[in-house]
Amino acid sequence: MSKSQKPHLHYSCEPTLANLWPIAVPLSGAMLSQAAVSLVDTALVGHLGGLALASVSIGSYLVFILVAIITGLGTGWHGLVSQYSSSREGLIGLGLVYGVFISIGLGALGALMLDDVIDVFVLDDRINSLAAYYAQSRLWALPAIVLSIAARIYWSELGTPWQFTKIILLAHLANVPISYGLIYGIGGMPAMGAVGAGLGTSIALWLGVLLQLSLLFKNSSRFQAFTCQFSITNWVLLLRFTWPPMLQQLAFALHLALFLWILSQLGASVMAASFAVLNIGMLLILPAIGLGQAALSLMGSAMANKDFFSTLAWSKLIIATGLVSALLLAVVVSIMAPWFAQLLLVNRELQQLTVTALPWYAMAMFFETCIIILSRFVLLMGRRKTGFILVTGSQWLLFLPLLAWLAPSYGFMAVWWLHIVYRILTVSTLWCIWRRYIKRLSTDQTFSLNKE
Repeated sequence: MSKSQKPHLHYSCEPTLANLWPIAVPLSGAMLSQAAVSLVDTALVGHLGGLALASVSIGSYLVFILVAIITGLGTGWHGLVSQYSSSREGLIGLGLVYGVFISIGLGALGALMLDDVIDVFVLDDRINSLAAYYAQSRLWALPAIVLSIAARIYWSELGTPWQFTKIILLAHLANVPISYGLIYGIGGMPAMGAVGAGLGTSIALWLGVLLQLSLLFKNSSRFQAFTCQFSITNWVLLLRFTWPPMLQQLAFALHLALFLWILSQLGASVMAASFAVLNIGMLLILPAIGLGQAALSLMGSAMANKDFFSTLAWSKLIIATGLVSALLLAVVVSIMAPWFAQLLLVNRELQQLTVTALPWYAMAMFFETCIIILSRFVLLMGRRKTGFILVTGSQWLLFLPLLAWLAPSYGFMAVWWLHIVYRILTVSTLWCIWRRYIKRLSTDQTFSLNKE
């Protein structure tokens, strides 16, 4: 199999905001739908009290570990389809079969291990049982995530990501009334409490898949995009492209799990408030994710065509846009912190903890925006291992050890100060790597990528 020799679709675009946003906004909107899943559950269940909120938070993050593996699969899968677009149809279908089997296996593994894993993190039996029931109600939707990723890849390859985004946003808007009805027993539905939030989310995910399928198969010719072409070569390519990002996302998710365990030592109130802060913080990096994905397309096209000036112009525009967006969002969230706290939480103590921590975490997300964008730049350089080791190492070898050491002594606020400190160090290192690469290009203007 050979890579497609088709010209890059984005190479003719001038480095302007008018050409940047049509690519970045739909991708950010798609990530918004994923962030909204946990945020909706947190907001709806928050009015049931701290125990229910802590249970949903724990259950959702345990499910997130499994979803992270699927997300990594999607990243590698999309990269493979993009590079071998001449065999796009067969690779999409093959990846779909591969992903569904993996999601079913992860769901079965999660169902078997949930109780034991939750017992490691939490000692309160009231939280343990609720968290397990919530997580179990989310597991059966894992294949729906794979199907949704397949639709995203298909529409992105056609250059129409809005087709995917508008449907996924519609499905997650439906999540609000569905989950609300199941949680509180509205409209004749049984009042299921926290478990109803998980069940409602799963229903919304499958609803999104059904809507995507109805649009994809409205035209019979689109069936060809999901025709599986099995061959040893295809399988080897799929495994080679998907396993590294799957492991990277797993490492990231496990770092969050260990972070959760450290927080559990500070008490249920700290955990509940921290999860509210984390869920809000996820919204702050949505522009960065969209811009990072746009960088892969726009800068990648310029670099493939050995256009140094366009590469430099796109990099400056993307990083400047990301920083301005992150700064504005951080200011807005800091000002509206009391409103967010009241929206998500009922207990006044939890609200106060959230209001105190949220401005600091918003600042941390400003630096996280830099990390996301700069790590994409480093990826384009071909230094995949460098970016992975640096970002993952800063989490596991710097942040988590310092958190375990300082949080018990300095309390709740130390958690958020450390979030800022380790990100500043990571940003500084990534920036030095990128600047050194740009300086080297400015002297000879040749693109010699280090294929790690």
